[in-house]
Amino acid sequence: MKALLVDDSKAARFAMSKLLRDQGLEVDTAASGEEALDKIATDTFQIVFMDQSMPGMGGIAATRAITSNEKTAHIPVVLCTGNEGDKLEQMAKEAGAIGVLTKPPQEEALKEVLGSLQPAEAPETEAPAEEAAAAAPAPVVDTAALMAEVEALLVPLREGLEQLTGKNKKLETRITAVLQSTERQLQPLKEAVQSLDQLDQRIGEQVKEQLAVDANNQRIQLETLRQQVNASLDEMESREEKLRQLLGEEIREQMMPLVDRKLEPLRDAMGLLRQENEERLAEMENRIAAMQKGLLLKSALIAILAAAAAFGAAFALLS
Repeated sequence: MKALLVDDSKAARFAMSKLLRDQGLEVDTAASGEEALDKIATDTFQIVFMDQSMPGMGGIAATRAITSNEKTAHIPVVLCTGNEGDKLEQMAKEAGAIGVLTKPPQEEALKEVLGSLQPAEAPETEAPAEEAAAAAPAPVVDTAALMAEVEALLVPLREGLEQLTGKNKKLETRITAVLQSTERQLQPLKEAVQSLDQLDQRIGEQVKEQLAVDANNQRIQLETLRQQVNASLDEMESREEKLRQLLGEEIREQMMPLVDRKLEPLRDAMGLLRQENEERLAEMENRIAAMQKGLLLKSALIAILAAAAAFGAAFALLS
């Protein structure tokens, strides 16, 4: 039995040919539906194994061309496909195929198909074989009908592609419009954030300058007060020394305890004044440090508020 194997895949033809030869068949191959019709017109085959999906003329169209031609309708055609389904089997049956094999076919299924067949014989004619061969016209493929069928099959695919392309263009246009709108809506927020940053920098610089000025003034005042206190103490010591020199030893011995008692409150007062000035200086330094810390906290709070405003605006836009 001679079989024609039709498949556009070289690997599939090789594998299927081996299976058919293992079953004792003589195998010829074709790479397309058009080539299969040409070979059937010039050679004799008892069975055709037809691939369902091929470029150009597909398996269904090629099967219909074979089974609808009275000169080749006696050749059984088995449709081979990588897809399963009742719809495909119905299409194969309507095209005239005697069965459907799933690629790669199982050996048992192939044996079952071959076992159900009898060698196909060409229709008998009353004319002698040589005259019939000479007189019989070569099979003619209705190319216009086939192209019309292919065109009809391609119409839904083209419409689907056009719809998909239109949807993609609309989606792309919509996405572009949304991005542009979002950019426009975010622009005032970006400008506000930039303004806040600039304002924060100006405030920080002004506060730093003011703190530096205040700290310098405080230091100048404290230094002036310290100098005044030291000058007063030096003057008191100088006067005490002069008083000691003026007083005689005897008077000094009598007067010194009195002078010491008189000077003791003054010394205590000067000591308290010095301590108070030192406490004031420490308090001022603490206040300066607290003001600097408050400035840092204020700057951080401004940055947090700006970030929160930006996040809120972005979330509202995305929502």
